[in-house]
Amino acid sequence: MKHLNIISKSFGLEKKKIKPEEKVENFNWDSMTVINLIGILDEKFSKSLDLKKLKKIVYFKDIDELIEKTIKKK
Repeated sequence: MKHLNIISKSFGLEKKKIKPEEKVENFNWDSMTVINLIGILDEKFSKSLDLKKLKKIVYFKDIDELIEKTIKKK
């Protein structure tokens, strides 16, 4: 995953515990984690995540893909 550092930081998890096919609901995928994720992307890339798409997240790989798509948007 390209954005493992961002995901790890937003969840407060060690990178080795994050697997692409793991469901985020098995971890602390709550409003604080979402706020952390949004804040990190805003700070690092001056980009905002689509909240509708965030609500559809199931796996860690989904977060990674959403981050990548968001960063590449102009």
